Amino acid sequence: MQMLSLDKFRMIDRNKAAGAAQLQEGEINAEVELIFYLQSNYCVTIKVGRHDKTFSDQKLAQYVHEDRVELKKMVLPMIPPAREAARKAWDERY
Repeated sequence: MQMLSLDKFRMIDRNKAAGAAQLQEGEINAEVELIFYLQSNYCVTIKVGRHDKTFSDQKLAQYVHEDRVELKKMVLPMIPPAREAARKAWDERY
């Protein structure tokens, strides 16, 4: 299994972000929401969020566990802009 892209990366809580990952295995593609638990600008943990049943929960969890270091490195530059966008949205709302 491999990740083709990670789109719609956004903050969903103070220390939690989510993104829509396009995963592929062979000829099968699926969109899976990944949830990133953050501490400052570092990703601590990654969990599988909403997804269709193209891939089983166990298979997705295994992929995230095996590739967690690469996934954390990939999202590291996405965290500061997402936090800034969330702060800006908060300031505009209140």
